[in-house]
Amino acid sequence: MFTKRPLLADSLLALVLIVLHPLVLRAVDEPGLLPVAVGVAGIVPLAVRRRTPQVVFALVLIAATVLVARYGTVGGVGLALQVALYTVAVRETLRVTLSLTALVGVAEVTSVVAGVHEIHPVSLLFDLVIVVGAVVLGRVVRRSSERARQLELAVIELEAAREQLAEEAAMRERARIARELHDIVAHSLSVIAVRAGVGRAMAEDPRLAREALEVVETTAKEALAEMRYLLGALRSSPSDTSLEPQPGLDQLEVLTTSMRDVGLAPVLVSSGEAFPMTAGAELTVYRIVQEALTNTLRHSCGPEVSVELRYLTDRLEVEVTNSSSAETGTPGYGLVGMRERALVYGGSLDANRLPDGRFRVMVTLPREKQEAVR
Repeated sequence: MFTKRPLLADSLLALVLIVLHPLVLRAVDEPGLLPVAVGVAGIVPLAVRRRTPQVVFALVLIAATVLVARYGTVGGVGLALQVALYTVAVRETLRVTLSLTALVGVAEVTSVVAGVHEIHPVSLLFDLVIVVGAVVLGRVVRRSSERARQLELAVIELEAAREQLAEEAAMRERARIARELHDIVAHSLSVIAVRAGVGRAMAEDPRLAREALEVVETTAKEALAEMRYLLGALRSSPSDTSLEPQPGLDQLEVLTTSMRDVGLAPVLVSSGEAFPMTAGAELTVYRIVQEALTNTLRHSCGPEVSVELRYLTDRLEVEVTNSSSAETGTPGYGLVGMRERALVYGGSLDANRLPDGRFRVMVTLPREKQEAVR
C-alpha cells in the first residue's frame, strides 16, 4: 500500500516524528512552545522528501541548527535530519550526497567547538557514525534500485527478442507447410490434367469418360480444400527441391520403427474408426508426431514413449507422451512449429507436464476440416 502511495507514507512518517519531538525535548528539559514549533516546521517538509530532497534537507538542517544554537538539543528533528540525509543519498548523485554529509559534520563539530552544544566526544562520534550509516544505507538502496531497473529493462529486451525469434520460427514453419501443401496441390492438378485429357480422348466411350470425370471431380475438390489452408500459410521462402513423396499416416509405423534405431522405444496405438483425411492433414499429423518424438530424444526423457491416435466422432486426437519423469527443459520453438501446423487445419495443441511428471503433447484436429472429399 505505502509503496504505491509514497506521499501518504512520508506524511505518516512526519506525523510520527512530530509526536516524538516534544517527548524527546521533555526528556532533556521542559519544552516551550517555540522549540516545539521550530521542530514541527523542520519535520513537516519530510512529507515531500522524495520530490525535493535537497530543499527538504536544507529546511530540516536549518531547524536543527536553530534548536542546537538556542536550546542545546535537536529533539525529534535529529531523526528527521537522518531521514532527509538518507533521502538525498537515495535520490541525488554521490557528489551532492558527500557535500551535504560534510555540511552536517561541519555543523556538528562547529557547535561543539563553539561551546553551543556540550557533548561528550564519544556521543559526537556516535552521531557521526549514524550520519555515515544513513548515507551508506541510502547509497546501497540507490544501487539496488538501479540494478533492479537494469534487470527490468533486460527482461523487457529479452522478452522482445524471444517474441521476435518465435515469430521468425513461426514464419519458417509456415513457409515449410506452404511448400509441402504446394507439392500436394501440384500433384492433384497434375492428376486433373491427365484425367481431363483421358476424358476428352474417350469421349466416344461414355463409361470411360465418366470414370475420368469422376476422378477429376474428386481430385479437384481435394485440391480446393488444400488451397484454402494454403492461403493462410504462404510465406516467401526458397523453393524445396526435394522430389520425395510427402509422408502420411501410413508412414507413422515406419517413423516409430526408425526411432528405435536411435534409442527410443515408441509404441504406436490407434483407436476408433479411421476416417479418410486429406494429404495435407495426414502430413500435419506425421510432422507433429515426428517433432514430438525428436523432442523426447533431444531432452533425454527415457526410451519409453507412447503415440496414440484416437479417431472420435467429430475429431482426431493425437497424443504423444513420454513415460519418464526426467526434466524436459523449457519448451522450444519446435512447439511453435507444431502449434502452427495444427492451427492451419483449425486444430489446437496443448503441451504440458502431467501430475505424475510425464510430458504430454496433445493435438486435436476437427474432423470436418480434415476429412477428404470423396
